[in-house]
Amino acid sequence: MMVRSAPAISEFSPLTRQSMSTSVNLSQSMGYLDDFDQVRRVRAQVAEHLDQIAQILTQSESAGTQASGQLGLDRQINRVQTVSDHLKQGIFRLVVLGDLKRGKSTLINAILGERLLPSDVNPCTAILSVLKYGPQKRVTIHFRDDTPPQQIDVATFKWKYTIDPSEAKALQEKDEQAFPNVSHAVIEYPLPLLSKGIELVDTPGLNDTEARNELVLNYLNDCHAVLFVLNTTQPCTLDERRYLRNFLQNRGLTIFFLLNAWDKVQTSLLDPEDQEAVAEAETKLRQLFQTHLSPYCLVNGEDRYRDRVFETAALPALRSQLHDPKAPLDDTGIPAFLDALTQFLTRDRTHAELQYAVQQARSVAAHVHEAVERRIPLLDEDIDHLKDKVASVQTEFDQLAAVSTEFQAEIRKIRDREAQAITDSFHTYLLQLEKTFETDFVASQPDLEFLDFLNKQNRAQFHASFKRAFERYLTDKLADWEMQATQQLETAFAQVQAVADQYQATYTQVVDVINAKLLGRSYVASGHPYNATETWTDTVFEVLDAIPNSLNSVVGRLSPFWRRVLQAVFTSLCVTLVIQMVGLLFSTMALNVFLVIVAGAGLVAGQAEYVRQTFLTTTRQEFAKCLPQIAEEQRPTVYEAVLTCFNTYETEIIQRLNDDIQARQTELNHLVMQKGTQNIQLEQETERLRHLDQQMAEQVNQLTALLN
Repeated sequence: MMVRSAPAISEFSPLTRQSMSTSVNLSQSMGYLDDFDQVRRVRAQVAEHLDQIAQILTQSESAGTQASGQLGLDRQINRVQTVSDHLKQGIFRLVVLGDLKRGKSTLINAILGERLLPSDVNPCTAILSVLKYGPQKRVTIHFRDDTPPQQIDVATFKWKYTIDPSEAKALQEKDEQAFPNVSHAVIEYPLPLLSKGIELVDTPGLNDTEARNELVLNYLNDCHAVLFVLNTTQPCTLDERRYLRNFLQNRGLTIFFLLNAWDKVQTSLLDPEDQEAVAEAETKLRQLFQTHLSPYCLVNGEDRYRDRVFETAALPALRSQLHDPKAPLDDTGIPAFLDALTQFLTRDRTHAELQYAVQQARSVAAHVHEAVERRIPLLDEDIDHLKDKVASVQTEFDQLAAVSTEFQAEIRKIRDREAQAITDSFHTYLLQLEKTFETDFVASQPDLEFLDFLNKQNRAQFHASFKRAFERYLTDKLADWEMQATQQLETAFAQVQAVADQYQATYTQVVDVINAKLLGRSYVASGHPYNATETWTDTVFEVLDAIPNSLNSVVGRLSPFWRRVLQAVFTSLCVTLVIQMVGLLFSTMALNVFLVIVAGAGLVAGQAEYVRQTFLTTTRQEFAKCLPQIAEEQRPTVYEAVLTCFNTYETEIIQRLNDDIQARQTELNHLVMQKGTQNIQLEQETERLRHLDQQMAEQVNQLTALLN
């Protein structure tokens, strides 16, 4: 089979790979492991510098209590400490997705070079499993209720928590779980790749309809990349395309597609030695996959298909690994995939993380620099004169508080308007579903055995199948609406940012007046004009981009927090609508109405199409009857979800803004209090503050040097 060559490695010191052999062996090659070791070392170095910054600031604040007073740096200390703690974790979390029997577990085993997960011909994984490093082999089962976690050995896990594919499909059709009380399993294993901070989340087969996705979606929101496994024997099924569209599209996730069992393209042909036939079959498959997967391989408008899609043969790779750990695996496609994944994790993703860390350090250093430059000119002020100056700027502090209040009012104004607009759009959207129901329902659902509806023995099975089909239909339609709502929210928050820019100018002007009154001149700190950068540029963008904190540097895209809010609404509405609609349709009255219609038609088995059309028409009619009520009942749910987005943003940004105002006042009050209680040594305190400023600059320079 033809395997794509590994993409070129871009230079990024100090994370540049030194060498890679042509034939790659996963268990013994140090190329990948060296890269992750480099990343861990750089992360640790950056975290150490951030810890030193936090320690320097803490010591300075402590010393300030015996000198000119604290500078109010608590929030800056917390910021750098939070970033440091994140870097110390050093985790690369990869979520593996794919439908039943796509070879997910086999692929993971091949990557690890160890038969860790069950991957025989029949069993398939039944629960979500998190693979992480541990000095001893053990599995911990976590439960949904108050049952304490249970530790078992790996062999017991493989035996107890796998099921036959036919059983898995049957459970899926009945909307049931094999182990409903089990949340997930944590598998610890002393493998080299896992020891470098890699965590693999192995998921059961795709299920795109209801609350069982909640745990998977939570992991998706916190993962570094998604490994989506497809199979060449069943390329891009309806379920796979639906899952990609409903749950992964436009989520800001980096997705690697593994086209598994590529070796079977040749072996499945009538004449496997016919190279022309092999090439034709492979070309057709590549065209099909590219048609469906290309939209998920765009990065800032750039087509990254070649860096995201890989033809793999996991089973031959695993067999080769188990037989000879030193065997080259080039023909399996695994090395090319690992090379691209490693480049993304250790260069692209890590580079963004480290740049964010340096950015935070610079922001904190700038804040300290400005505080020092404000403090030093006031050290030799007479206490009475200083009090007069502080009193003279109270009006300006009141103006800053007014800016905060007015900005908060503007946020709420936009919030109320957009909450109403999005709620109205949802109401209108639901009412329009009836017009295209029959076309949309039939086009997106697998065939239903409609004649089973007339057989009392099969009616329960038909009810379950219809419920599943109707749920899928609603999932698709509500996912479309969710995308519209997301776009509306993005536009709304762009308006919030525009309003923030306006208030930034006012805020800056007031701060300039405060500084001019206190310092007797327009404030310029050693050529660094104070412009409220920390308060408005960093803080507003940071809060808008991530709540809670995220290392995503892209401003203007909704963060996982916003998407979680909408996802919760979307899932809840789907379940609610299915329960109401299917319950109504299959009520005694609805059944009787339908049976009268079909009974009068003299139906026989060959007239299934008539039954199907009549059933869909009846369903549409009943759907149309209940849509207004459902739309009205769900208005508060949608409205509250939008309010939650804005309220969380408002709480964060206004709190930070008020903290900034309070910190400025506290900074002055500390100085006044210290001057009133003790004699401040001017030269000694000036030297201490200058040294603090110098220490911060040195730490930032050293951090910057690490990335150059």
